[in-house]
Amino acid sequence: MNSRTLDMDRIEQDQQALSRLIELLGAERVGLDLAERQLYSMDFSEEVGETAMAVLRPRSVEDLSAIMRIAQEEGLAVNTRGGGMSYTKGHVPVRPRTVVVDNAVFNRVLEVNVQDRYVSLETGVRWVDLRRALKGTGMRVPYLGTLSGNHATVGGGLSQNATGMGRMTLAEHVLGLEVVLGDGRVLRTGSWATSGTAPFYRYNGPDLTGMFLCDSGAFGLKTKVHLLLEPWPKMSFGCVTFPDRVSLVRAQAAMAQSGLHTEAFAFDGYFVGEYALKPSPPAQDKRQMIADYWADNPNKWRALRGLIRAWHPSGLGFLRGLPNAMYYIAEAADQAAADRVRQRIALLCKPYGARELPTTIPFGLRYGPYLNVGEIMANRDGEVNFPINAKFPASKAVQAMQAFEAFAADNAALMQQHGIRMACNSLLHGHFWGIEPVIFWKRPLGPYRSHYATPERRASSTLVEENAERTAAALDLRYRLQRVFRDMGSLHVQWAKSYPFAQALEGQATWGLLQQIKDVVDPSHVINPGVLGLGLEPRP
Repeated sequence: MNSRTLDMDRIEQDQQALSRLIELLGAERVGLDLAERQLYSMDFSEEVGETAMAVLRPRSVEDLSAIMRIAQEEGLAVNTRGGGMSYTKGHVPVRPRTVVVDNAVFNRVLEVNVQDRYVSLETGVRWVDLRRALKGTGMRVPYLGTLSGNHATVGGGLSQNATGMGRMTLAEHVLGLEVVLGDGRVLRTGSWATSGTAPFYRYNGPDLTGMFLCDSGAFGLKTKVHLLLEPWPKMSFGCVTFPDRVSLVRAQAAMAQSGLHTEAFAFDGYFVGEYALKPSPPAQDKRQMIADYWADNPNKWRALRGLIRAWHPSGLGFLRGLPNAMYYIAEAADQAAADRVRQRIALLCKPYGARELPTTIPFGLRYGPYLNVGEIMANRDGEVNFPINAKFPASKAVQAMQAFEAFAADNAALMQQHGIRMACNSLLHGHFWGIEPVIFWKRPLGPYRSHYATPERRASSTLVEENAERTAAALDLRYRLQRVFRDMGSLHVQWAKSYPFAQALEGQATWGLLQQIKDVVDPSHVINPGVLGLGLEPRP
């Protein structure tokens, strides 16, 4: 059989598969436009994979189940995309015969149960929409959403074990899931799996919920989730700067041991400078933020003191020139207790050279809108950026930051040659510590970044020309720095297809069992092939 015959057979097979999908969903819900397919086949990395055959927008879980059965029969792969904010190729196809499900169509908040303390929602709900749905209830999900801005969805956070704002990570507040498996079966987990039982508790016998969390979408397509609610606590904000990164990280390690904070996020000098240039929000937004804060704080004297600590005549201009800034949030059942916790954190930081700053940043993150992700697609100078993350026990925090600084020093000449820069953030969630280096270099915006970028950020990149050698050097720095952290025993947010999950588990019984689980829940390997190193080859 010659190649022309094979190509004709392939085209015929593709047309047959697409015809079945159009018959199921309707032509208006099967996106075939090349530009749309290319956009949905890329993520923040803009590392090119295969281009999806179609973008599918099912109307229901039943539609999604039928899609999976068609995919099995037609030999298709099915990837799912939420807000598209992955930067580790989470939904990027590795097989040419791939369809991408637009999970953003599943965007309803289904139930807010204040008495039993859970919220039920579809996984395409954005964090900004969940916050809106809970407003006025006095309740929150303890994890408040990612720092990826106003496009990020809850489902993406479930798959990638998102960190960001609030307490610990998203996975730790999940009570149950609805998942469509690779053969079309629909699975429920947690107490919801028990006939006639509400989704109010997770550990209902052996816990199947955890298998589908942090899996980067390897084992099933998550369609619904039940999340724990808690009453909004009273909050006290702190913000400090340190003489250098290592001093800052020593303070974070001490904080981790204390367990006093809810969250603590540190920005280095580059990001502090970017914040310093941000304009004040519109007057209407400021009034709403203050009104929400005032409503949350019945002790008006303490509330007024908190507002005064957050205010500065230059807005965020006080950040200009600082080497770093770390905000932290202390929470308790009453404001006086939250203030005392914040004061104890301040005392922990003082021996490491901490100097207190206005608390504008944490105030804005709690009471302002989610970040506009369009502003990070390129910076004011037309540079793109690429983050790397690694999670460590707090006892390794200083060692990891010193390893980053040594890596940056060792590669300083290379970066200068290509006009590449590196910045570095660090964060605390509960007892663990995370590091997030970010690489910057000049590169034209690709289809993904152009789609999301603000007009100003697109304009900043119009005169930038591609330099393949520079981009290759930047990506090589990324992968070499990842290996430095992995050799130190790191874990990662978003393992997906960029971090070496399979190699990290090599030789462990765990890896063999995960492969067997993949074969059970996805017998034909149609779900997101290659993610976590699983299911690369199709199975008949």
